[in-house]
Amino acid sequence: MSGHAGSPLALRPWLSKVASVLRVYKFRLCPTSAQAEALGVLIGRLRYFYNAALQERRDGYRAGVKVTRATQERAITAVKRDPECPDYAGVHTHLLQDVVKRLDRAFQAFFDRVKRGQTPGYPRFKSRDRYATFTFKDAGKGNGAAVVAGGARIRLHGIGNVKMKQHREMEGTLKTIGVTRDGTGHWYAIIARELPAHPLPATGESVGVDVGITTFAALSDGTMVENPRPLATARIRMERAQRKVSRRKRGSKRRRKARRLLAKAHAHVANVRKDFHHKTARDLVRRYDRIAIEDLNVKGLARGMLAKAVHDAGWGQFVAILTEKAEEAARVLVRVDPSGTSQECSGCGEVVRKGLSERVHRCPRCGLVLDRDTNASRNIKDRAFGPVTRPGRGLRGGAAHEAHP
Repeated sequence: MSGHAGSPLALRPWLSKVASVLRVYKFRLCPTSAQAEALGVLIGRLRYFYNAALQERRDGYRAGVKVTRATQERAITAVKRDPECPDYAGVHTHLLQDVVKRLDRAFQAFFDRVKRGQTPGYPRFKSRDRYATFTFKDAGKGNGAAVVAGGARIRLHGIGNVKMKQHREMEGTLKTIGVTRDGTGHWYAIIARELPAHPLPATGESVGVDVGITTFAALSDGTMVENPRPLATARIRMERAQRKVSRRKRGSKRRRKARRLLAKAHAHVANVRKDFHHKTARDLVRRYDRIAIEDLNVKGLARGMLAKAVHDAGWGQFVAILTEKAEEAARVLVRVDPSGTSQECSGCGEVVRKGLSERVHRCPRCGLVLDRDTNASRNIKDRAFGPVTRPGRGLRGGAAHEAHP
């Protein structure tokens, strides 16, 4: 199966020539003990409001009454003025609106899954550990939150000026400010700013990218990007942390401490993986004008026998980061149906059947010998941007060469 851009294949190009982009900055917060306690109390109130709004929707459905986002947002003023709910009088209205918005998005996702015939997954009530974020949607106008003291602090309604570690300069116009708490108990500011796109100089180069497990990515020019395997590297540390949690009594302080240590280990792995994804994506965007990448069913692969390795590679996150960077740099990114890319010869189009254990592509028709993943990446590039003529051979995939297994 093959095709090019514009064919019936499920190709989705992003022609990234946009006027502006939204960039999100994440900075560590260092609240005082009193501020940290106030933030925890605020999160608790918002979580309770979320659960109450969810219960209202459930009760309304059972009674045959339609409860929508609009009706619940209109009720916020009454809740803030209700003498029986004194805790919510000082909560900023935008935070309560954000709660209703998040609940509505959960229901929209639920209905979408129902329509697609998937497991619906009805929205759940939030426990203490499953609600840890709030957002001021109009912070750009200083409504509820603002960056102050030259970026050294952020002002939060009802909390005060919280110290912030701004480790890099921010660009663009402030849009929103969010605050989140991770599993280790650390607080972070999530600051969204709108800025003009910064197109990079044209290079005239195109590339196909085949992601994998043995190597993270094989490029059509023969470059191999090694897989750092952050989870596998930290396996012993993670297993020790998990055993500590398992040995502690449920509900005890020692178990909570052990859970924080486990969360810290997971956060380190996630940070290593994300840093690698950002650097790899930035390198691709700088080097190539047009990038073709396979459109994988990551969720399906993550349910198979290689689930742990698939999660460790984090292909979904990498593609999302690559998409954002391509948009900002005005690059073209195309997702390609990967069906048959490993079996088809990139030199002549001959279908050469091979098992997963065969890591070298050998074509009996044209004599092309090269790494299996490199062959697939060339086919991905051909499907996205059209085949190229190979100098001196007249074939479409590039000069044949010996490759290391």
